[in-house]
Amino acid sequence: MDSTKKVEKFLNMVLSLIHPDLFESGVLMLRKLRDLDATKAIASEWQSVYTGIQIISNRITPSHRDSKGRPEWYDILASYCGGGSTPHLLLCDLGLDLEYSSGTVVGFCGTVFQHEVKAWGGGDRVCYAHFMREAVRKRLEVHPAGWVNQTMYRRFLPGVIGTSKGYEMEGIGI
Repeated sequence: MDSTKKVEKFLNMVLSLIHPDLFESGVLMLRKLRDLDATKAIASEWQSVYTGIQIISNRITPSHRDSKGRPEWYDILASYCGGGSTPHLLLCDLGLDLEYSSGTVVGFCGTVFQHEVKAWGGGDRVCYAHFMREAVRKRLEVHPAGWVNQTMYRRFLPGVIGTSKGYEMEGIGI
């Protein structure tokens, strides 16, 4: 398994832990995309349960909110930084300044929380931003995942988290 597949498998697992319903919606959307003739070829290569990934390289990210998701959904940002630099992810609404060093994975709602990355003092910076698009969900007629709540996790307590509802990572080809 190449490193990209390993990273996406890991990030899928992170989402399954922090927002199980969004993970399940993503699995359903990916299955539907793999069944459609128009998207079958590319969707069979797609490893993420997220409907979009943006690669941000060596760029300051101005303060913003994302507009094409839903307030109850989480985005995941994964960071790589070279040259000894340590960027900071600012979650302005929360007053948080997080060290965003290489290997950091952050899950939060980019639609709700204003966020930015200012200048980091040199070296390479790459962010892999994973997100869901409401338009894709609507097009595929998948029920939207709701807010994270305590009851989502009750079904996992007696069993193993990775095998709930038959969504084993290997079983969906991810």
